[in-house]
Formats: sequence, C-alpha cells, structure tokens
Amino acid sequence: MCVGELRAAPSIGIKPVPSWVIPVTPGGKVPSAKDFSGGYYISFLDRQINLAAQSSYHRFVRQIVSESGIQNGSEISIRLNPAYERIEFHELTVWRGGQRFSQLNLRDFKMLPVESERQRFIYNGEYSATLALKDIRKGDRIDVSYSRTGWNPVFMNKYSTNLYFDAYDYISHIHTAILAPAGRALSFKDFNKPPARTTRSAGGNTVYEWTANNIKNDSYDEDVPGWYSKEPFVQVTEFKSWKEVIDWGLHFYQVPAPTGALKKKVDEWKAESKTRLEFIGKAIRFVQDEIRYLGVETGENSHKPHRPEEVFAQRYGDCKDKAFLLCAILRSNGIECDPVLVDTYKRSHLSDYLPSPSNFNHVIARVRMVEQRLGNEDEYAFVDATISLQGGIASRMLCPPYGKGLVLSGVQSGLVEISRYNSGTVDIVEDIYLPATGDSLAQGRLEVKTVYHDAEANDFRTQFQESDISQMEEDYLNFYKDVFKHTEVDFADTLEYYDHREGNNFSLMERYTIKKPWQLDSATNKYFFDIFGKTLYGELTFLPGRPRKDPLYLKFPFDRKYTINVHLPGPFNITQEKWEIKREGYMIEFESEYLPKEYIWRLSYHYRNLKDHLQIAQTKQFKADMDKLAGSLEYQLTEPKAGDMKPSDINGAMLGIVLAAFVFSFTFFKKLYPYSPGAGSSHEPAIHIGSWLVFIGFSIAVQPFAMFWMLIELVRNGYLTNTLWNAYELKGTFHSWSFRGLMMAEVYYNVVMLGFAIFLAVLFFKKRDSFPKFYIRFLTIAAIGIFIDQVLTFALTDNGTFNYILASRNIIYAAIWIPYMSSSERVKRTFVNTYREKPVVEELSEGAEVAEPLE
Repeated sequence: MCVGELRAAPSIGIKPVPSWVIPVTPGGKVPSAKDFSGGYYISFLDRQINLAAQSSYHRFVRQIVSESGIQNGSEISIRLNPAYERIEFHELTVWRGGQRFSQLNLRDFKMLPVESERQRFIYNGEYSATLALKDIRKGDRIDVSYSRTGWNPVFMNKYSTNLYFDAYDYISHIHTAILAPAGRALSFKDFNKPPARTTRSAGGNTVYEWTANNIKNDSYDEDVPGWYSKEPFVQVTEFKSWKEVIDWGLHFYQVPAPTGALKKKVDEWKAESKTRLEFIGKAIRFVQDEIRYLGVETGENSHKPHRPEEVFAQRYGDCKDKAFLLCAILRSNGIECDPVLVDTYKRSHLSDYLPSPSNFNHVIARVRMVEQRLGNEDEYAFVDATISLQGGIASRMLCPPYGKGLVLSGVQSGLVEISRYNSGTVDIVEDIYLPATGDSLAQGRLEVKTVYHDAEANDFRTQFQESDISQMEEDYLNFYKDVFKHTEVDFADTLEYYDHREGNNFSLMERYTIKKPWQLDSATNKYFFDIFGKTLYGELTFLPGRPRKDPLYLKFPFDRKYTINVHLPGPFNITQEKWEIKREGYMIEFESEYLPKEYIWRLSYHYRNLKDHLQIAQTKQFKADMDKLAGSLEYQLTEPKAGDMKPSDINGAMLGIVLAAFVFSFTFFKKLYPYSPGAGSSHEPAIHIGSWLVFIGFSIAVQPFAMFWMLIELVRNGYLTNTLWNAYELKGTFHSWSFRGLMMAEVYYNVVMLGFAIFLAVLFFKKRDSFPKFYIRFLTIAAIGIFIDQVLTFALTDNGTFNYILASRNIIYAAIWIPYMSSSERVKRTFVNTYREKPVVEELSEGAEVAEPLE
C-alpha cells in the first residue's frame, strides 16, 4: 500500500480578511517574566467561526521577549487536512519599533506531511504549512491571520466543537465568536467556568461571543484521570439529541450482506460451526487476529468505515472498519450485532456532555449472545475488535471498561452502560530458598511463578508475542539483581511459559540461583538477608508530601495478589502481623505469618482498585495507605543466635506442659518398673545378647539421645515461646487453638517418649522379662503417634505436606520388630530376669556359662 497515493494536494493561498470577520482590538495586560516560558508569549488570540460559510478565521499575535524567544518563536506552523479544507493567509507581519515588515510569501512555505498518529498505525492525511521567519529579533511582534475554509463532509453540515479558554503559557486576550445564520440552532454547555457568553444579531446572523483576558497556565498534578479537565471550555453542538447522533451514524453503518470472497468465508464458518455461539467465536477471532490494525482516515473516512469486503480483502482496518466487518459477518448468520461509539478518555463521563459525534474516538460492537443466556442485563456482550490475541470463550470475552457508549441501532435513543467481564488479575508467588547462615558455599534459590488472568492475560499475551524472549529473560534477571543487590543472582533455568488461551490465563515460571545470600553485619556479628517486594512496589503510586489540587488516577481494573515465601534453614523469630484497609476506591490486605512446621515465612499482599480515580479529599489518606503498604514490602531477616530468646518470650503454659510431662514420666515409669510377668516361676539363666538383638540393643541405646535431641529441636523451633504460641492467632479462634493443642501434644508426647526410651534402655540391659511387652507398646505408640502428628500437621498448616517417609518408616519398623519380639526364641531366652529387691548371682563351675545376676 502506498499511503501517499491517497493524499489530496494541500492548498494554501493569500486573500484579504473576509468581510464577515468582526474587528477586535487586542487588550489584556503585559505578563511578568515568570508567567510564560520559551522567551515569548501570545498577546492576542482570535477565533471566529462562520457556519454558513463553513469557514473559521484565526489570528494570533506573538511577542518575542528574549533571545530564547528568537529561537522558539520564529516558526509558523498551520495544520490542515487537504481532503476537505484550504488555508488562506491574510497577514503575516513582523512589527519592529513601530515599523511593519510583511513576510507573507507562499513560496517560503514548506508543506510537510504530519501523520502524528503514525506510531499508532493511523494515517489521516494531514499536512503542516510551515514557515521559518527571517530576521526575527528581541522585541519583535509577529501578527498572523488566516482562514480555514471547508468542513469534513462526514458531519453533514452539522457543527459541533469545544471552545477552550485556557493557555499553556500566558495569553493576554482571547476572543471567540460564532456566527450562526437564522435557523441554525446551537446548544451550549459550560465546563469549568468559562467567560460569559454574549449574544447579538448582526448581518442576518446570530453572533455568540466570548472574551477572556490575562489567561495564565493552570498546571495539573501528576497522574490525573483521562476524563478529567479543569480548563474552562464551552461545548457547542447542533445535534439536539443522542437519537439524532444515532441517525447520523446509521447513515454510514448500513450493514450490507457479504459478497464475493467474504461471503465464501462466512459460508465456511457456518458449515464448520455446530452452534451459532461457535460461529460468533470464529468471527471474533478472525477480525481481532487476522485483520491487522491500520487506519487510513483521510477525509470522510475519519468517521465513515470502509466497506466490509474491502477490509476483508486488504486484511487491515481501523476500529470502525473492524467493528463494521464483524457486524456484517454476524448479521449474515442472523445474529444481532451493532456498532457502538465510545470514548476511551471520557468513558462513563460521556453523559456529562451534550449530544455530538465529536464526543467519541473509538468504535466497538455489541453482540447478542445466542444460545447462551447470560442474564437479563448481560445477554449482550460488548466486543472490541481491535484487541488481538484475546482469550476466553466468545460469551465471556473482555471489553475494556469504556463505561458508556452509543449503540448505532434504530431502537436506541440514548447512551447505554457497557458491561465488562473478566476484568483480570495477576497472581505472583516468589519462593526464596535460603541455605544455612554459616555455609558460605551453599546457594540460595529463587522461583517466581506469575499467572495472568483474563484481561491481564490478553495484555501480556500480546506483549509476549511482540517481545524478544532472550531480552525479556535478561530484563527479568536484571530486575532481581536490583532486588538482591548484595548477592549474585543468575539463571538456574530458562524462562518457562504456558498460554491457555481458551481459559485465558498465561503463566510464567522463572528460576534463579542466589550466591551468598546471607550478609554478615560486622557490628552485630550476625548474618542478615534483605527482602524487598519490588514486584508490587513498582506498581504502586506514591504521592509527594504537598497538598494535591486534582483528582488522582487509579489504574482500573487492577487486582494484584503477591506472595513472598521465604524458606528458612531453621527456626527464626518472625513477627506475626495482619491488617486490612478498605476504602471507597481501593482495598489492601497484608499478612506476615510464620509456618513453623515448614520453616516458612510468608508475606501475603492483595491490592485492588475499586474505581478509576480518587477525589482530592481522599488522596491524603491514600498517600498514608501507600506508605504503610510500602513499609510492609521491605524487611531485613536476621539469623537467630543462642540466647536470643528473652525470658519475657517464654510461654508459661508450654513450660508447664514440659514440667508436667517430666513429673508424669518419672512417676509413671517408676511404678511400671517392678512389673514382672514371670515373677514366681522358674526359668533358665539368661543367655547373652546376640543375633538381631545386637541391632535392637544399639537402637535402644541411641533412642534416649535421639528423643532428647528432638526435644532440643522443639525448643529451638520456639515451642516454648509466646512467638510461636501466637503464630496462628490471626487464623481464627478454632484454628489457633487447634494448632496450640497440637503443639502441647507434641511436647508432652516427646517428653513422655523420652522417659519411655530411658525406661526401655534400663530394662533391655538388665534383660528384664518385661522388656518385650513394653518395647512392643513403645513401637506401637511411636508408629501411631507419628502418623497422627503428620495428619494433624497436614490439616492445620497452610500448604502442609504429609511426610510419607517418616510415617511409613515407623510403621514398617514396628511391623518388622513386633512379630520378632513376640515369637523369637532368643528373645524368650534372653529376657528372663524378674524384678527382685536383691539381686542373686549364681556361682558356676569353671567353664560354665555365666548367668546374668538377678535383682
């Protein structure tokens, strides 16, 4: 395609000032130097519109104040669209010291194509008539006047515009006038207190005039909503109602029956589709993905779509072309589909404006979803045909939150609400695996899983396809290098991704190594690790301390769930915290929790915007809330040291459980010790410990030390601290006390089992006849206890895992040795000694086997 072939030749000329122009004497004050920039200012700006002549007169006077003004104010540039308008200059004068120097020479003008929207793939055919003035000096006054004749015929001779009375820099005097012949009724609406309108009759016209003096720039705060404007302006329109605008639009959107290649394609889809809903999906996918976005919006085609067959054949079109093509395809199969005019800036604020085609800058489509009722209010789906690579089924496809629109349908008479589905969320989970603090050779790991849903998946899917994946990987790596500044971060694996288009979610998996994650603080001689939730931090809006004077833009829809799981090498003293903020425009949830069973510190965040802006009065609270959230995104993790546990942190209840368990164990096993099932019966002397009993003996000897070490681990894990006692307090009363009950049971169980192990060791090495029975009970209790502990731990901890190896190991051990203890002849001949107050030792002849001494 050669866009140049579609251009009309630009036309400029020289003519006297039209006779209908109202003469105006410039007024206003000379500004101070602080009221303008660039070294010059506009001392007079005149705009006059003649509806009957379809012409507008323009005059501006530019005052050069300083040397920088010579550079910045010495060029004249007038834009025009040659498809329907012509520029005629009346005057181009440089005033210097009371003398007049004309520089109006058409041969000095350069006609340059503008195409300011080319980066958005839009070609509108506009030109700029540009003139570099000669010999401009400090103190010169440049006086320029010209007329613009010809209107875009697409508006059918109906006039509408916005008249602004603001200034980027100081303007001493603005004069604006509209001359309307009899019978041309205009409607006006004032926004932000523009100058008062005067009305009079002159030369058969009604003259509407506005005058403003000494206009200064009123700057905006950063991050204001797109629909927000505080410039004084007047909306002018000849359209009396929205119905009249609909009728105007229908003139260009008379949907024809498909012909030629388009009809053939439609017939293929009909044959392939089992339902009309499937047909809708095929049509939407085709128009969104296979008709590329490119707009040739010259002349009437600024608002008039090209024919569907033409768009289908060339495989490109702008928003109105694609919407029109979609309507033609769906209507050919008896499916209701209408174009909808929207504005991507005004959105829901469209209803604040008077009816006018100039209120809109975008076209979408409204489709009646057949064979699937979505509810009385949602049986229609709005489809933006310019969104490529959109996921989801047809009836649930996303429409951006345009707020309100004008459906071009004969049965409509006003604006409609635009419902939206599947606004989209992003779930991010960062798992940080830390090695032991003293291990300088061990590496940490970072795994990041990000899942984009619905609208967010649509956006990322497009971004992903347009990106260099290698560069994306490098950018992600550099991002985390910046997060962990004091360590070395590198790739552990390539970037994994999965696109589930029908379900409309897109997943990423990143894996990195972290070398030497722990840093040593020379002052405290402790290792530390810095945690920074930059992923969420980078999406927050932070306001300066000064008072705000404009509403604040919020990205909407916006929903982020962000989790940082720090997998610790052992027990740490972690602060538990949970808070929630609910405001009119947003909500924030945060929780810091410690999962002692898994040694995981979990930081959970949920931030969601509920509307697209905040009022000025709400921004002070918003700043405080964002600062609070930011403070919860940055932590320093310090290794625990021996003696770190303060007496004030010792939990009295748990300490009492330990002491009670020790008292119970001593008392209980002391009472059991005299038990002797073989008392009063004769027996052979005990044989020596041999065969498999050697293995059991080793296990019996080690068991008390193992149980004692488990108790030490419980203490190290904080089982005796208030910190761990309160670890699950934020989860609710039932969950909290269930977990505390499990803690108490584990401590009590381990103390009693320690006593049991010591008790068994004494019985074993004394070859007491009660040992086999007690050992069988010990193995049974150990197997059942470990199994129950694993079940309860799995049920009560978040993302808990059932340790099948630990549970099955004890069960298998018991299954092997319980039968052996019950049936082994060696066991029966070894453990024969009964309980007696005084041991008896038999004297044997030389060479005889020595019997075990009896008590």
